[in-house]
Amino acid sequence: MGKDSPIAQTLRKANGWFHSLSGRDQLALQALVTALVIFCLYALVWRPSVEYRERSEAAAGQAYSDLQWMVNNERQARQLARNSGQSSGSLPAGQSLLSLVSSSARGQGLTLQRFEPRGEDKVNVWLDKVEFNQLMKWLDGLSKQNGVRVEQISVDRAQEPGRVQARLSLTL
Repeated sequence: MGKDSPIAQTLRKANGWFHSLSGRDQLALQALVTALVIFCLYALVWRPSVEYRERSEAAAGQAYSDLQWMVNNERQARQLARNSGQSSGSLPAGQSLLSLVSSSARGQGLTLQRFEPRGEDKVNVWLDKVEFNQLMKWLDGLSKQNGVRVEQISVDRAQEPGRVQARLSLTL
């Protein structure tokens, strides 16, 4: 006769213990195990899936709302883009302040984390972990070559030496 595995021995002992209980205790234990299985299914499967579906529906609703806003404001945005190149004598013809700022930042090796146009001649820009001297050189070039001024600036030290996080409001 071969040796049983420890799991088989434990199951045989548990089965023996269960059958040694009175009928009423066996029924109570079965009800408890059934309730525990139902609770685990609810807590580990049902509830997380319902919460995920609700979050997904909320995100889809927000995305649809954003899309509607963009569609409703497309004509105005295109008009502003056309006029911004014509309204400022310091910008190349047909170029907006936003495109000038974006292209000059790329030219200096800077990556804009976020940007936000504010009318025809203003833009907010966020830069993250940028070298401070490189930021100053970029702003100096924008000012001297295109007449772009810094309306507001907020600079915070980043963890790496010589690098900063900056929020700028630029204007013509």
